[in-house]
Amino acid sequence: MRFAYFALLSLPLLAQDELALRRFFEGKKVRVKMEMPASHLGVDVFYKAEMPVNFREYGQRVKKFGVALREGDSVMITTVKVKDRVVEFQLGGGGYGTFGDDSGSVSYSSVSKSSREKDLEKEIQNTPDGRRKDDLKRELSRLESARRYEDSRRREDARRLEAIKKAAIAEKRKDAGSRFNLRFPDHFLQESPPTPALVMSLLAEYVDFGELRAKAGQVQ
Repeated sequence: MRFAYFALLSLPLLAQDELALRRFFEGKKVRVKMEMPASHLGVDVFYKAEMPVNFREYGQRVKKFGVALREGDSVMITTVKVKDRVVEFQLGGGGYGTFGDDSGSVSYSSVSKSSREKDLEKEIQNTPDGRRKDDLKRELSRLESARRYEDSRRREDARRLEAIKKAAIAEKRKDAGSRFNLRFPDHFLQESPPTPALVMSLLAEYVDFGELRAKAGQVQ
């Protein structure tokens, strides 16, 4: 209960911290020192960890999503967000895959049994005449084959459309930027406000901040 009360009190403070970081960083340009995954997942950087970046996970993201920013690229800081345990440092749009971005998946609706098929199934069960039953079965078989063919056609159309969409998304990913996710221990950000200097120190190995470093000392 005590922590919940403290957490509620800290929310306005986090908002103020975020505003200060936004004013300092957003709209400024930096130069990246590493290739950045073409995804909103970006690169996770863990505060005071023995290995701040899990490069195996980083490599998997690059392999899966491709590269949005190359080493040495100059890019604008477009968004800085402060959450419970994370500071999002978004570059050039923050990466593809955020809310509203197309996933590329295409679904299709399978063809349902027609009323005629259902009627035939019932009639076959209730018809004692063997010859009549054979005729009904042949008709039912033709209808089932036509339905399976239409189903297959729809599935193939959806597969082709999905391939086209995913190829287009792969191109969009290259222009959607990426991000760093600075991850902190529980309650750290509530107790120690994130400053521009802290953010830059955590990202110094991966981002060249240029003249922003000198300006950080002037921020109170």
